[in-house]
Amino acid sequence: MRLGAVILAAGAATRMGSTKQLLQFRGRTLVEGAIFEAQQAGFVPVVVVLGARADEVGQAVARTSAETVVNHNWASGMGSSIKAGMAKIPPDVEGVAILLADQPFVTAEHLSQMALLFRSPILAARYAGTVGVPALFRREVFAALQQMPDDAGARALLRGGDVAVESFDLPEAAIDIDTPADFAAL
Repeated sequence: MRLGAVILAAGAATRMGSTKQLLQFRGRTLVEGAIFEAQQAGFVPVVVVLGARADEVGQAVARTSAETVVNHNWASGMGSSIKAGMAKIPPDVEGVAILLADQPFVTAEHLSQMALLFRSPILAARYAGTVGVPALFRREVFAALQQMPDDAGARALLRGGDVAVESFDLPEAAIDIDTPADFAAL
């Protein structure tokens, strides 16, 4: 099964007070790390959605072989970024992973394991008492991803009950970088 990835990196990072996608961790920016892990897991293409500070973040992405798309409507919400990324997924891709640029402990090994277990329409990470991203979506739910409200992330699909969702234990996904304290804790 050919799997692509959409990495969401469009947010303004207002709680961080700086461009968190460009924070350095383990020798790479957070966005470069997310790209590296997705590519190591075999996802093709890897599409990075840019928005706020698109020029700055785009320079980091340009050092990789990932594709980019700019979501000019990024401030309306995560759903608009998912739609922008999905628009760049070619028709021969059978499934797509929605990933965040700020989950530095989600590795290629995790993503590869998820890909191997990917049987139902949606496979979502389970952590901190919930399901969320990273999550893999089969082509049969692509239309639902592209039709969700701009201000909604994939959470509505993951928890809505209309589509079968399996989960994958991934406690590392609970660590995301939103504030200077989160980054200091790394």
